[in-house]
Amino acid sequence: MSTIMIHTIKKWYVNFLEKEEKTGLEVLFYLFLVILSFVYGIIVVIRNFLYDLKIIRATKVKNKVIGIGNLSWAGSGKTTLAMHLYQKLCGEFKTAILRRGYGDDEGRLIEEKTQDVFSSPDRARLAKTKSSSFELFMLDDGLQYRRLKKDLEIVVMGARELKKPYRLIPASFFREPLSALKRVRVLVLNYADEIENSEAQKRRLQEKFSHLKIYLARYTLKRFVDLEGNEYKREDLINKRVAALAAIGYPQGFFNKLKELGINPTRKIVYPDHYQLSKDEFCTLEYELLDEGMGELIITSKDKYHIPQNINAKIKIIVMEIEIEIDEEKEFLQTIKTYLK
Repeated sequence: MSTIMIHTIKKWYVNFLEKEEKTGLEVLFYLFLVILSFVYGIIVVIRNFLYDLKIIRATKVKNKVIGIGNLSWAGSGKTTLAMHLYQKLCGEFKTAILRRGYGDDEGRLIEEKTQDVFSSPDRARLAKTKSSSFELFMLDDGLQYRRLKKDLEIVVMGARELKKPYRLIPASFFREPLSALKRVRVLVLNYADEIENSEAQKRRLQEKFSHLKIYLARYTLKRFVDLEGNEYKREDLINKRVAALAAIGYPQGFFNKLKELGINPTRKIVYPDHYQLSKDEFCTLEYELLDEGMGELIITSKDKYHIPQNINAKIKIIVMEIEIEIDEEKEFLQTIKTYLK
């Protein structure tokens, strides 16, 4: 099966899950997915039970290990938080980020922003190999990876995850039941500006999981910059016919941020997460946008790796670079450091 076909099916599947009203046949298909999610849930519970009882033993290294993950499959902001924490901690601890290697765009983005990042499906073995060179390992997408013993589990949840009924894949996008938060110590509720009654949501989760330290976070604009490094003012993009493209886990978050900044794209283009545009696809899209009077295409930092390299683009490609802002960050960092002593 071709890559394009796989991404087409994935896009249809995501749209199907997001669809509010389903036809009779779609309801039957969804019920089948619910049954599969129940089976999947049993497997997840059994696996975690075996690890909890140490029937399956996790590898322990001399280094401190932080897992940064999520309950869903994408779009909460775990990679952004991993990069943010790396910048905050690398001055005190010789730190490396360990990745499983999935999603080349994320790997390239982390490598651009940090110094020490390593990828392997076997991160337990990778940690042992790199053990003598570092004091602290951070596992990007670490919650489901239980083969390596961690000193601290951090989970990021986004606004989308608090709006949807909680069902496991394939009936929804959750990879673990909410009860997985029992083994987590720090929870970051990202996209706080999109969460209705964020403080109430925080209290509700705190009541259910009293051991959790919960912090609100949101993305803030760092700058707009083209692929050559030239900066753009936000005002230059307001009231213009511009397009916006996203091939990320939560594209609506990107579009919401643009709207918040007063930028209303004439056209919004969405591809599945990690989708790599071919040269022909990009040239066709570019021609359409220019023909419709749009001279700028705004993308995310991840999406600059989805655009074909070494092309002589006629449309101006502008990257919206963002930063994560955490409420009570001083306390947040101090909480994390208590697990690193």
